[in-house]
Amino acid sequence: MASHYIAKSLTTIFNRSISTGIFPLTNREIAIDDYKIHRLDRLHKKGGGVCAYIKKNIKATVLKDLSKVSVSNFHQLWINLQWQKNKSIIICVTYRPPDTSLNCFEDLLKPNYVQALTLNKQILVLGDLNCNMLENGQERRALTNFFTELNLTQIIKTPTRITATSQTLIDVILVSSTALVLESGVINTSISDHLPVYVLLKLKAPKMPACYITTRSYKNYNPSLFSSDLVTKSDRLLSILSNTNVNTILETFKDVLHSTLDVHAPLKTFKIRNRSCPYVTNEIKELMKSRDLHLRRFQLTRDEGDWVVYKEYRNNVKTKIKAAAKDHTFNEVREHKHNSRSLWKIINNIIPSKEKETQVYSKDPKTVAEDFNLFFTSVGRNAAATAKSLAKDNNVALSNPLSNVITYPSDQLFNFQSVTCTEVQRIIMAMPSNKSPGPDKIGMRVIKDCLPIILGPLTHMINCSLMTSTFPDLWKISEVIPLLKEGDHEIASNNRPLSLLEVVSKVCEKVVLNQFSSYLKEFNRISSHQSGNRSLHSTETLNIFVTDTMLEAIDNKNLTALILLDLSKAFDSVSHSILLHKLSCIGASPEAVKWFQDYLTGRSQYVRIGSTKSSARPITHGVPQGAILSPLLFCIYINDLPGSIQSCNLDSYVDDSKLYKSFCIYDLEQTTINLEADLQIAAKWCLEHQLLINPEKTKFLLVGSRPMLQNVPTEISLTFLGKTIRPVLLAKDLGINLDSYLSYDDHISKLVSSCMRKLCQINRVKDSFDNKTLKLVIETLVINKLLYCSTVWSNTSSNNINKLQSVQNFACRVISGVGKFDHITPALRELNWLPVEKLLLERDTVMAYKCFNGLAPDYLVDNFIKRSDIHDRSTRNHDLLDIPLYKSATGQRTFNYRGVKIWNDLDDKLKNITSITIFKKKLREILLKESY
Repeated sequence: MASHYIAKSLTTIFNRSISTGIFPLTNREIAIDDYKIHRLDRLHKKGGGVCAYIKKNIKATVLKDLSKVSVSNFHQLWINLQWQKNKSIIICVTYRPPDTSLNCFEDLLKPNYVQALTLNKQILVLGDLNCNMLENGQERRALTNFFTELNLTQIIKTPTRITATSQTLIDVILVSSTALVLESGVINTSISDHLPVYVLLKLKAPKMPACYITTRSYKNYNPSLFSSDLVTKSDRLLSILSNTNVNTILETFKDVLHSTLDVHAPLKTFKIRNRSCPYVTNEIKELMKSRDLHLRRFQLTRDEGDWVVYKEYRNNVKTKIKAAAKDHTFNEVREHKHNSRSLWKIINNIIPSKEKETQVYSKDPKTVAEDFNLFFTSVGRNAAATAKSLAKDNNVALSNPLSNVITYPSDQLFNFQSVTCTEVQRIIMAMPSNKSPGPDKIGMRVIKDCLPIILGPLTHMINCSLMTSTFPDLWKISEVIPLLKEGDHEIASNNRPLSLLEVVSKVCEKVVLNQFSSYLKEFNRISSHQSGNRSLHSTETLNIFVTDTMLEAIDNKNLTALILLDLSKAFDSVSHSILLHKLSCIGASPEAVKWFQDYLTGRSQYVRIGSTKSSARPITHGVPQGAILSPLLFCIYINDLPGSIQSCNLDSYVDDSKLYKSFCIYDLEQTTINLEADLQIAAKWCLEHQLLINPEKTKFLLVGSRPMLQNVPTEISLTFLGKTIRPVLLAKDLGINLDSYLSYDDHISKLVSSCMRKLCQINRVKDSFDNKTLKLVIETLVINKLLYCSTVWSNTSSNNINKLQSVQNFACRVISGVGKFDHITPALRELNWLPVEKLLLERDTVMAYKCFNGLAPDYLVDNFIKRSDIHDRSTRNHDLLDIPLYKSATGQRTFNYRGVKIWNDLDDKLKNITSITIFKKKLREILLKESY
């Protein structure tokens, strides 16, 4: 029956589970015409086994090291498939009997999958795993955890086994890239009690349409010649120093810079090539021509000597290309090693990504650009209008948002100070050189090249801006590039606007940011509940504080309600008049407020798609996208929000705000009332300030111990702006996936998946790196990602730590080439890597050092109390920190407890180090010695 079905279809690969009995069936008995059989029988026992039928025109190679039947009867048949000249793929035909432990995915399938990843090919895992994906049970969770962690996608969605009494989905297809999939599904046929599942694969990448971009050509650019040429125009630059009109100054400055740069790096329109090879030199191109010439000669003569000569040229070309690619990648990585975003761009250039597509629009690009610009420039205005409608629909009585703003004493006003050339130079040299240029197409690289020549005029221009309260008009124009988030790329709302401003304007913004931030810090004007855009503060410190609060509540047998507020288009909808009033109240002088007013108003933008630009449109709301000052201005805008809350706590990181309140289960009813009241207050405040708060995307999470949460009524909910908000099991806050028990199981699972994905991408191009560069790439893009906010979740289970250790082990194998069955410890020691457990301890210890030495926010520093500050008794432990008393192991998971314990256990010599850099170095030496 099956052979007849396959013979009548266009199937190229077919797999099945087989029941062999005591005596195995021969291949002849189960043969199908035009197909070759690859099988894996369960020996010495009745029943079981899997096989794959592969069309004979497909080259198939069984991976014997990976293919096996385990003691527990878990089947894995791994096959490498090669069709014509397409890149080969790997399939794994697998079968799990119902009585085989679910641990087989973690213990048996995962190690082989990781080993297969090192072959740098797309992978499909398919078969009967006896895990019903339609039922939310233990089997489904085990399989889901497996393919989620390894970044696989399960593409079968409908029942695969239907009986008179049940429907189950137990036959699955897992793919490493959905871009391979043209079609998939289930075939209704009666050949078996299992319905066949299928997938059609797209093995040929589509030809990408041509795309053009206008930018500067630096092919013949020489910084020294450019600077020398600029010196000849120094009289015009020096004329700037006698002018005080900042708009006139900027026009002269740009004219001199542009006219000179146009000679050395002219604007040109380029065709973007998908697979550019900048490392292919003219020498290599000549060798390639000679190689092709000798191939043609052989094809004419068929002489063996000509063939030998051709092979020598061919091999020489391959060797030189490989070496040139390695050198080019090495230099690129070294240049951008401190910028993860740029580094990943470089790596992407040598990774053949099937998911990356050039956007093609059905409409004329000019029309699309105009439509997009109309949408982007009206987002803020529309959000403010929607906020007003939302208030009206929910009967929220709005009052004057300026009536309750605290005004600080007038004897402590902020005024701009003239900046020196030294300070401007320091700011410029600290700025990254690889950021995209603005509308003028002049990047920071050029500014740095000619800085000795333009530094004086540039400093004068910035000082004129500050002293005359004028922000130049040409700096208010931004170029916007639409970047697809998800969905249909032709719908403007599915795109994120990337706003590009002139880099010199950012130098002026940085001067303002430094001066105003120093003032706000000195006079303590920013709320302690705001952790964004403040020194010593970070997402990690805020996450520590909030999660410690929730763990302490669990220790006291309480619950915590955490509500993550969602603000739509918050930066875009800021009211300029309200913001300017708040700047005045917070201490900015009238002259400074006037500068900010000029900075915010009169702005415009255009959208660029390829080399096509829309017309410019005015921007009437919001703080400038992509501007250095915008996060600080937004923090000032919402600075008084926490003070309006009555019962709960409210903390923010820029525009990410959360309400939370700990309570006893017996106070659940009153707490619900308090939460709804504070939600109403927060909503009223936001709507008064034209900020659109989104009740549909607001998350409500209850955190507590399992016994306490079991006592919470299942029907609990909150009413918020006419919407019912029910508790969720998981919520993401500032990059951390939180669950109701703070176990971080989901966070670790997603982290493992993300890190494995990056490792696979790096593994594909590792031959382009030497070991030193490869180590740098993996440490930057994987290990750093793995350790994000680790002081928050380093108290997770040992099982989760082991999962992270497997990521580090795989990273180590990618670098060192250590085999699957070789011990990993010597390779880790060779790389000077701490095991994950020690890595987490290292980061916890560094954070404890910061807390003890005042290098962290006050809300963490205040928890590190010396025993000598509590009592005057002189004891042996007089200089130790006071250990907080907690009733349970949950309380001891707080960083407050762990950090104090870690600090007290440190050697006094280490504690007394005053430089954090030296402290980190000595700590690393100690931990390495302990580990190996």
